[in-house]
Amino acid sequence: MSASLELDPILVSYYDSIVRVSNLKTLDKSNWLDDNIITFAFEYVQNESKFLKDNQNLFAFVSPPVVQLIKMSDDLFAEQLLQSIDFLEKKFLILPINDNRQVTEFSGSHWSLLILSIQGRNIFFFRFINKKKTFPSEKILYHFDSMSSLNDRTAKEMQKKLKIFFHGDIHLINSRCPQQANGFDCGLYVIVVVEEFCRYIQEYCSMKNLNDKNFFEQFMDEINRCITSEYINQRRKQLKTLLESMSSNKKK
Repeated sequence: MSASLELDPILVSYYDSIVRVSNLKTLDKSNWLDDNIITFAFEYVQNESKFLKDNQNLFAFVSPPVVQLIKMSDDLFAEQLLQSIDFLEKKFLILPINDNRQVTEFSGSHWSLLILSIQGRNIFFFRFINKKKTFPSEKILYHFDSMSSLNDRTAKEMQKKLKIFFHGDIHLINSRCPQQANGFDCGLYVIVVVEEFCRYIQEYCSMKNLNDKNFFEQFMDEINRCITSEYINQRRKQLKTLLESMSSNKKK
């Protein structure tokens, strides 16, 4: 083990995620979350929810390092990476993105979230209508950005990779996302939007009208109502407490 890793021991190992002491510090107030915290949060959502365990056909979660590799790779290798994820039988592909321009180095300044509605004719698909266009039964990539359209370039880069993979058009929609009030909470917004999306799907599945075409519009209304700056601060504290608790239990 290198000296740097010895000085930065593993705090929690949970399924396919590892959180080190340095990663935990990114959950301190005013810090920008790193890849490992977002990866852990996604693993936790998948493995602690009975609903998701019972409905594994719903989501495919992709970790930030893999998303970054897809984004920065040439088209052929990106297509091979997407094939390896094996998500085509799922309904939604979850992709956290950031504006890092490096493949191997931790950098970047902003996180946002892409959700791909994979099966165009599944019960969750709706026909998105604006003043100019109607997109019937096509794959749609929803971009949730807590700083307006700051990650628009990155979202379009991922859209291009997905177009090549599917050999067809992917429509990118800039979704109505709650907006952060500072320069460091973007990673928390990604985590919380995913948590709320999973919760909303669970509630939506129990409704009688499963063919409601306004599914995503209603979800946008919901997150803009319930995700506030206070809630984001609360989730930051809760995630840190959870990881500290898991570390303490591991030592016993």
